[in-house]
Amino acid sequence: MPCTSLQARGGIAFHYASPLTASELDWYANFDVLVTHDPLPAQQVDALHRRGTRLVLYEWAVAWYASLATLWHGRLPASAALNASPLRGHLGAPDADAFYYDPAAREHQRDRALVLARRLRTLHYDGIFLDTTTSESVHPDALAEYRHRHPDLPYDEAFADFLHTLRRELRGGLIVTNQGYRHADEVLPYVDWDVSESLITHPREGKFVLRPWNDANDQWNSVAFLMRNLIAPARKKYPVVRFAHINYVDDLSLADEIVAISRLFDADPVIALRDVAATAHSELLLVELGESRSRGANHRFFERGFVAYNPTGKTLRVPNRVPFEDVVSGERVGGTIVVPPRSARILRRAR
Repeated sequence: MPCTSLQARGGIAFHYASPLTASELDWYANFDVLVTHDPLPAQQVDALHRRGTRLVLYEWAVAWYASLATLWHGRLPASAALNASPLRGHLGAPDADAFYYDPAAREHQRDRALVLARRLRTLHYDGIFLDTTTSESVHPDALAEYRHRHPDLPYDEAFADFLHTLRRELRGGLIVTNQGYRHADEVLPYVDWDVSESLITHPREGKFVLRPWNDANDQWNSVAFLMRNLIAPARKKYPVVRFAHINYVDDLSLADEIVAISRLFDADPVIALRDVAATAHSELLLVELGESRSRGANHRFFERGFVAYNPTGKTLRVPNRVPFEDVVSGERVGGTIVVPPRSARILRRAR
């Protein structure tokens, strides 16, 4: 069972039910950013702000559901949507009607940004989470219509104009995107956080398991390959963007691995339980490691800690002269650090 006496803050967390219980509010106050699907009550917003947590509101990036349409959506001209008849499925719900924005329309590039910024100020929220960004998230029928309308303007370039306006209108507020790294040059210049999804765990035969580390026959399903080829180039080019990896689990038995792998690749971990849109309660998410000092292939020393993930069938031994303690077991570690096969270790400076 993870240690429960850590005195650090986590990066970003998600919780999609409102209002929070007292224990939930106390837990999420440990994070720099909390994303909620619906607005929290004003008193909970104030309580989280007092404890240093910034609030970010969920927004489907590329479309809206007919059942959730606002007065503003009702006033949009037909040309502001890519589909005249509702669409279902793809990344949208299979049982709900959706309409996809035309990102090249003035109503999207300018007016949507103004409406969102005004709503956030009214709610005293600090930013917006744009879920399922980029053209890959658009229903194929709607994307085909976009390309027919605007053959000379790629979808993600048009969406970037909206992000530019939103960045200005938020006046220092936060923009968090989901998988913006897929079109980094169009998305990441305007955002504060980018969140990947399911790059470490994925569903197999009815449960969530770790992806292979580096399968030469299945590289695009391998954690190391995905991190080095999708995330690392974007992170290097846009160093001011904070990256986070959200991964789903059936229980917390994989928490060590998710946290260690995320930290190895300079990202904040997010762990969510199956079918629960909430960040799992694991104190491992609050470990403060400090600045990176040195690294090996599958391990890394930090100013105040050490992480390793050993994907092999052999024991990993890392020479060390710093006194550490294991965050999970509390065991003191001096001298060589031993990482058993197919496991992770998260250490912090001994107190």
